[in-house]
Amino acid sequence: MKNIYFVQANNVYGNDRRSVYIPYASGCIAAYAFEDETVKSECSFGGFVYTHEPIAQAVDRLKDPFIVAFSCSVWNYEYNKALARELKKAYPSVVVIFGGHNVLRDFGTFDECPEADVLIYREGEEAFRKLVLCLLRGETFENVENIAYKKDGKYFKTPEKSFCMSEYPSPYLNGIFDGIADGNTNFSAILETNRGCPFKCSFCDWGTLGSRVRLFPMERIKAEIDWIAAHGIEYVYCADGNFGLFDRDEEIAEYIISSKKATGYPKNFRVCFTKNRTDFVKKICMRFNEYGLDKAQTLSFQSLSPVVLENIGRKNISLDHFRELMNEYSRCGISTSSELILGLPGETKESFTQGICDLLEYGQHKAIQVYTCDLLPNSDMGSPDYVKRFGIETVKTPFFQAHCSVHEKHEIQEYNSTVIKTNSMSVEDWIYCVVFACIVQAFHNIGFFRAVAMFLRHEKGISYHELYSAITEFSQNKENSACNEVYSVIEGLARGMSEGKNAWAAACDSLGDIRWQFDEICFLKSLEKADEIYDELEKLVYEKFGKDDKTKAAVEYQRRILKRVGSGGEIKISSDYDFYGYMENIYEGRYEPLKKERR
Repeated sequence: MKNIYFVQANNVYGNDRRSVYIPYASGCIAAYAFEDETVKSECSFGGFVYTHEPIAQAVDRLKDPFIVAFSCSVWNYEYNKALARELKKAYPSVVVIFGGHNVLRDFGTFDECPEADVLIYREGEEAFRKLVLCLLRGETFENVENIAYKKDGKYFKTPEKSFCMSEYPSPYLNGIFDGIADGNTNFSAILETNRGCPFKCSFCDWGTLGSRVRLFPMERIKAEIDWIAAHGIEYVYCADGNFGLFDRDEEIAEYIISSKKATGYPKNFRVCFTKNRTDFVKKICMRFNEYGLDKAQTLSFQSLSPVVLENIGRKNISLDHFRELMNEYSRCGISTSSELILGLPGETKESFTQGICDLLEYGQHKAIQVYTCDLLPNSDMGSPDYVKRFGIETVKTPFFQAHCSVHEKHEIQEYNSTVIKTNSMSVEDWIYCVVFACIVQAFHNIGFFRAVAMFLRHEKGISYHELYSAITEFSQNKENSACNEVYSVIEGLARGMSEGKNAWAAACDSLGDIRWQFDEICFLKSLEKADEIYDELEKLVYEKFGKDDKTKAAVEYQRRILKRVGSGGEIKISSDYDFYGYMENIYEGRYEPLKKERR
């Protein structure tokens, strides 16, 4: 029997109780291949490498490999190359196959990893099965679609073909994952109810595949949910690109709810909702929220600039509809978050800073997530023509997970390709936007200055953009101030990232050995000097926007509601004005003037 192994090294969270995703992508390839009678009779399924285990340990564990198939993503690509290199030293005849999102659609991966023998493009199930059969029979590869291979020192690529299948065998149900569980690992699961995406966002590599969306059989989906529950898996991530796109998704949601009610599992079910069926999605989201499966709804934009949206092939819901949804979710007690991507083609310093503040204007006060624009090798945006057209420049930045110990390092460092410059945004503008976003996120979303900002907006007509621009520029220019000290920390991290020196998640002196996101660092560093910063901001507000009793009361209320480290339990706050009721009304879209009412 010839041994076939699969490598999908995922990140591990925690120490005593490790948490890691099941290697679902590799499991799908394995399940499909071992349904073939020839493969089943002549090959042995050797198992998985599913964490970044030490290279030497992994090589030692893969006994006499015939084929080793690697699933390549941004978080494991360097590891895969290093493991392939050592495997070839130990077993020169092993056939190394690379597939997945990080495999270039030309011959570039061969140059980056000379140890790879075959590259698989697109969905890999059928190509991998055919490759195994060719290797068993001693046949050549020219009739296997969607691959590149080496022969006599030359590279060859076969035609690409879309296999629009929906009857894939399930790796959960046919036993592929039965051998990997151990008592020290808490697995998270991937659930795929359909495959494909109808949209063509240029920053994503799904749209370039051009395959239609296929629905997996309902009986399979329900059986997989039963398997997940039976194995006590707490967290499930749904891999659908647009959950809620189909009417049957409501039935799937109700089955997941019934599973949790009956068994307690899964405890959490995270999805990426479709953006075009907001009322239908809201209905599902409310049901998930009712049972604690998914407590927040993401209303993503990526950008609010019409120019950018045209460049990236995306359409958003209207901001007026967004406001209605925000109000409705708030009234129902459901948290929401919105996402923006910094560095998209056509975005300017002005459009980005205005865009993030527009989200505040339309009701997103509590959670805006800003991501860097990372070039995916097989996306439209990653193509040479697109890069040249928009003047895209990238830097290689280290890949680290937020909220993990700085001491938790992999043997092999992974990297992102982060956009730091375009025709419309200079590196200095990019750095400014990082800092501006962090100030908005820390001061408004996390709440360091939100009460004052909302008061100024609704009682004095000061836009959020005007206020946070003033705070950013004051923090940038007022040397020897507490605000400038915090600004300098974030600006230094942003500049370091633009030079490839640090990741989007970083450690910071005085904040322990944990890697934090930049906005969290901004908040925590501000918290350390809260009284000084409030003194500075109070003076800034009075000078720019006027001083009166209401404004003084708003600043004082903001100081007192800030939760300090070591402050204990509940804090009683009194004021001559009903700021709490005032803000709750704004959250729910029912503005009423601030009332003078002792609370």
